[in-house]
Amino acid sequence: MINLLSPARTVLIFLLFGITWVLSTDSLLRWLADNTPGLIWEGQHSKGILFVLISSALLYWLLKKYKRSLQSSETAYIRIFRESPQPMWIYDRKTLYFVDVNDAALDLYGYRLEEFLQLSILQIRPPEEVYKVLEAVKNTGTGFRDFGTWKHLKKDGTLLYVEVHTFGTVYKGREVEIVSAWNVTDKHEAFEALSRHEVLLDSMINSTEDLIWAVDDAQRFTAFNKAYHHTIQQFTGVNIEAGTRPQLARDEAEYLKWQGYYEKSLRGEKQTIEESVEMANYGLSTAEITFNPIINDDKIVGVACFARDISERKKQELRIRRALERYDIVTLATHNVIWDWDLKADKVLWNNNLFTLFGHKNESTAGEWWKDHVHPDDVDEAVKALNGAIAQHGEKWAVEYRFRCANGHYRYVSDRGYVLYNDDGKPYRVIGAMEDIDVKKTYIEELKKLAHMSSHSLRRPVASMLGVVAALNKEDLGHRDNLPLLVYVEKIALEMDTIIHDVAEKCNHIFMEVEQ
Repeated sequence: MINLLSPARTVLIFLLFGITWVLSTDSLLRWLADNTPGLIWEGQHSKGILFVLISSALLYWLLKKYKRSLQSSETAYIRIFRESPQPMWIYDRKTLYFVDVNDAALDLYGYRLEEFLQLSILQIRPPEEVYKVLEAVKNTGTGFRDFGTWKHLKKDGTLLYVEVHTFGTVYKGREVEIVSAWNVTDKHEAFEALSRHEVLLDSMINSTEDLIWAVDDAQRFTAFNKAYHHTIQQFTGVNIEAGTRPQLARDEAEYLKWQGYYEKSLRGEKQTIEESVEMANYGLSTAEITFNPIINDDKIVGVACFARDISERKKQELRIRRALERYDIVTLATHNVIWDWDLKADKVLWNNNLFTLFGHKNESTAGEWWKDHVHPDDVDEAVKALNGAIAQHGEKWAVEYRFRCANGHYRYVSDRGYVLYNDDGKPYRVIGAMEDIDVKKTYIEELKKLAHMSSHSLRRPVASMLGVVAALNKEDLGHRDNLPLLVYVEKIALEMDTIIHDVAEKCNHIFMEVEQ
C-alpha cells in the first residue's frame, strides 16, 4: 500500500496527475480541432480552469492527509518518548531549562512534571559538577553524542551516576537537546568498590616485605609484588617483567628443582618448603615458601607463590631447642615435678617426674585435672591461694597439700609457682615446681610425737626426783633418813634412763627412714 503521508510520494502523485491531465486533455483538444474547430478555444479555457480546480482539490486532500500523518506520527513519537522505560528529557540549548520530561525520569528523580519544568539542567547536578556541565554544553550540536558518566541529584538529594547520550535537533522552533540517561549507580558503586578493593589489595601486597608472585601454566610471570621484584633484582641483577620466564637459578640442578615445584602445583598439589641460602654479610637466610594452584573454571591456570623470611624464627627455634635441652638436663638433676600452665588454653605441661614420683603419664592436661587430684580437704585452700595471688597481681604462689598418686594414695607436696602477666596486666601463664614432702611431713609428725612423748614421759620422774631431793637432809647427807630417799633416787634415775633410751631408739628409727 502506498504511503500517501510521505511528502515525496505526495509530489509524485501530483506529478503523475499533471502529466496524465496534460496528455489526456491535449488528445481531447486535437480531437476537437479535427471535428469541431469552433469549440477549441472554449476547450482550452475549460481545460485550464478544470485543471486548477481538480489540482487544488487534490493538493488539499493530500496536504490534509499529510498533516494528519504528521500529527499521528508526532503523537506516536511523543507517546514513545513519554512511556519509554528509559529516563529522557528535552532541554533548551540556550536557556538550559527543561522543555519536556518523560515518566521514567519523573520516577527516577522524584519530581512532578511541573516541578521539573521549572528547573534547569544545572539544578540536578552537584555543585562541583556545574562548571563541567557548562563546559560540556558548549560542545553540543546536531546529531548524536555520548557524554559519558555524570553525577546527578534526585529531589531528596540522593546521588545518582548516569550515562548521558544526547541528540541535538529543533523542537517547536527551539534548538534543543534530547537526552537519554542510563542509571548506572549500582554499576558505578560496584566498580568503585572493586577499585577500592584492588587499591587496598595492591597496597597490602606491596606493603609487605614478604615475597609474592605468580606464574602461568607455562611458568611465565603473571604478577609479583614490589618486594619480590626488588629482591630478584638485588640478588640476581635481573629486572623481571610480566610475561617473561627469566633464568633465576644459579645452576641446572637448582633450575630443575624449582621447575619441579611449579609442575607439582600445576598438577594440583599444594606445597610448603623451606629454602636456606648462605648470604654474604648476613649469614644463613631461610625462607618458608608456599605453592598454591590457581584454579579458574575448574582448570589449573597457574601457581601462586608466597615466600616469608623465617631466619629469625629458625634462630629462635634453635635457641628454644637448646633451652629445652638444658631444661631436660636440669630436670634430671631434681626430683621436683616441673609444670607449665597455659591459662588461656588451659593446658598444663608436666615433666617426667610426674610419672617417676606419682605414677601419672607426663602428658599435657587441663587445669581441672590438677584440681581433681588435690585432696578434697585441701583443694579449696590450694585454689584460693592461687586465685589470691593473681587477684593481688602477685608473681609468687606457694601452698602445701596432698596430691593423689596413680595408685590412689595421697602424698604431701609443696607446690610453688610463678605467675606471668601480659602487657594488659592479665595472667596468661604459671610456671612451677611440685616437691614431694611426704617423707618430710612424716618425719616432722614423728618428731612431734617424740617431743610430746619426751616432754610428758620425763616430766613425771623429774618431778618425783625434785621432790625427793627436796626431802633430803642436805646438812647431814650421811643421816640414816636419807638412805631410803637415795634408793628412790636411784630408781627414778633408772626409769629416766629407760625413757632416754626409748627416745634415742625412736630418733635413730626416724633418721634411718629419712635416709632411706
